[in-house]
Amino acid sequence: MDTPTIDELIRCPKIVVKADRRKMIEQNRSRRNNIELESEDKRFKYQMFLRQSTEFVEDFSVGLIWKNANEYLNTNKQLILLRCQGPHDGKKPLNADTHHSFHTHQLTQEDIDSRRFSKPTNQGPTNHFSSFDEAITYFCQYCAIIGLTEHIDLNSKQIEGQLSWI
Repeated sequence: MDTPTIDELIRCPKIVVKADRRKMIEQNRSRRNNIELESEDKRFKYQMFLRQSTEFVEDFSVGLIWKNANEYLNTNKQLILLRCQGPHDGKKPLNADTHHSFHTHQLTQEDIDSRRFSKPTNQGPTNHFSSFDEAITYFCQYCAIIGLTEHIDLNSKQIEGQLSWI
């Protein structure tokens, strides 16, 4: 699988099929929800996941999982294509680790070749978002997600307004 194909998987229009629930639930010290997606052409199945720490709200993850990769690759695993994350503990000292700032992880061809399906190595800091709400907005626009506001309740009217066209 090459980089343009990975980009297509991430950027192709996706329609919300259903959400686990309208509101995020609290479980294991985090708020969470999962949203089932399908590409507009119905070839690809996805799951969007939302996680936010209840103790440190800047620690969050908004991600895209490719669920039917087994139809295209020799694997029975689901692939995490993209994660948008807030600051969280990394393994390196402060200022030496991307994980201490707002950042993204994106799957690469090398990850697939090395069978690192759930831990994308292409990571870097971002200025596209600086909060959970902004990350959801950025993620939905970047991943072309259509119909999210019809299936889940969002944290604020501001984010709903920004996603009203989606």
